Amino acid sequence: MNTHFNLQHRPVTSTAELKAVQRSQETLLNCYCREVAAPNGELAVSPIFAQNEWPMSVKLILQQKGGLTMEILLPHTAERLLTVVAFHSATGNYRYRSPVFHKAPNKPWALLEDDKLASVLLRELSQKYDLPPNTELMEQIHNSVNMTRLALSLPVNESFSDDPAEAYIDSEQSLTFGHPFHPAPKSRQGFSEENLIRYSPEMRTRFRLHYFAIRKEDIRQESLLPESCPEAVARTSPAVEPGFVAMPTHPWQADYLLGLPLVKQALESGRMRYLGEQGQDFYPTSSIRTLYQPNNPYFYKFSLNIRITNCVRKNAWYELESAMQVTRILRPLLNQLYNSFDGMRVLEEPAFMSVDMGDPDSEANKKVIEGFGMILRQSFDGILLPQTKPILAGALFGNHIYSEQRLKNLVENIATREAMPLNVVIEQWFTKYLKLILHPVLHCYFTHGLIFEPHLQNVVIGIQEDWPRQTFLRDFEGVKLVRERYHADQLQGISERARDSLWYSSEQGWNRISYCLFVNNFCEAISQLAPDQPALQQRLWQLVGHSLQEYQVHYGDTVSARRINTLLAGQPFPAKTNMINRFFKRADRDASYVPVTNPIALGGAAAWN
Repeated sequence: MNTHFNLQHRPVTSTAELKAVQRSQETLLNCYCREVAAPNGELAVSPIFAQNEWPMSVKLILQQKGGLTMEILLPHTAERLLTVVAFHSATGNYRYRSPVFHKAPNKPWALLEDDKLASVLLRELSQKYDLPPNTELMEQIHNSVNMTRLALSLPVNESFSDDPAEAYIDSEQSLTFGHPFHPAPKSRQGFSEENLIRYSPEMRTRFRLHYFAIRKEDIRQESLLPESCPEAVARTSPAVEPGFVAMPTHPWQADYLLGLPLVKQALESGRMRYLGEQGQDFYPTSSIRTLYQPNNPYFYKFSLNIRITNCVRKNAWYELESAMQVTRILRPLLNQLYNSFDGMRVLEEPAFMSVDMGDPDSEANKKVIEGFGMILRQSFDGILLPQTKPILAGALFGNHIYSEQRLKNLVENIATREAMPLNVVIEQWFTKYLKLILHPVLHCYFTHGLIFEPHLQNVVIGIQEDWPRQTFLRDFEGVKLVRERYHADQLQGISERARDSLWYSSEQGWNRISYCLFVNNFCEAISQLAPDQPALQQRLWQLVGHSLQEYQVHYGDTVSARRINTLLAGQPFPAKTNMINRFFKRADRDASYVPVTNPIALGGAAAWN
């Protein structure tokens, strides 16, 4: 399959491709400035200076649009980059007003087109760390640009449907641009272009599942439901003969599985049967491999043996075990959590199943187990409030100009309907959101040792009359346990690998929560709620400080006081280094962090005892 979409040495030929390349350049600058240039003192954002040296187009943009110059020094290649931004952003959430210009030694400034910015930055990193060029990362950047180009061929609605299911599907399937601080946010290595169009949520697609009939004795499953996982899935599956179980798969994964030697042998011997495409349509969500079907009580989270951004998205056995273990730990706590935080719900993962051929070739058998692995995730049935639309947080805060427009429509609707000043609406809207997400996530960490991963793709917001009314936390693959709170005897019945994957130190857990909440979530929310309004952005950061103080008053203890006081005092946020991690090909668990300015203290928040 063709998985390398080479933009190198090829001119941009369409408006969609031009926009895709432009946004790729902006996200690359976001990453490089936050992870490398700013921490090393190689970034200058300032008023006009050294005008005579600059390209005439930069001077014209400054005259016509205003703004500040951003200059990036690349000391290892003795090169420089120059662009124009709207204003200085303490958190690195810049708004770009010009193309990117490049100056090599003894050469004039030149406009960087196509993927040349990626080449310049990766060459600098290679020399900085004395490593060969990372061709894999360059390929991922090309891949991401191509997916964005395809997505831009479809319009994004400025508002959401009044129908909850339609609104939810739209929110999951309209992330045209994706993560603004990832070098290749739309990379899908393993999909051909035909696959991209057929299976990518951004293409507004839906499709039927492919099924295998598996002998019952070859099924491995666990369930905390009143029924087994195969029984829960059977309601939407084709009938199979006695002694067999219907096993659904993502259609792309079905092709992958049909190529595995053990599956081929099982099909030839009659031990397994391939039933092909069956049943009603499912909709891919933003994660690509987790599928939604209206009126189905469960999402289906499938294995998909392609590399989506950082990882190959297969359900390893230990990941199936760990998701179930998190559900076991959470269930006794949920009533208390919901009584304390009535707008918060957790989408449980109460069952899983896979296929185990029991073959002596352990590696071949492992591929079958991981290839068929699927998890059931609770859907919104019975927990979504009336007249409430579930909207992915990423569709409101993480989709560049499209999320900005959708947020603008929500708050303007409220301002018009309730005759309130727009800035007051924005402040109240954000305050409600903070209470729905910040307080329960902190409480789970400080009180129960549970580390959620509340980034924009793991949070769904229940919107009621344009206001945030509920939050839903999802994806137990990202949930961890504070090791000091959960000992081995509390995690019996799961493998050592599963236990090790769940354990995080208290410090690791705090870094994870701090990054996901304050950087990935709130930095983006504030940037989208108050674009080009630095004063309002600072006011919203003050509200974050007030919400932290409020949490400490109502739920805090001495441990939380220590953490919260450091935030109120201005301790930098930890930001995950997505570009550096991809450059070094690190696993997510080994990700490094860099400090990002914490604007909370700039508003003068006081500490709490």
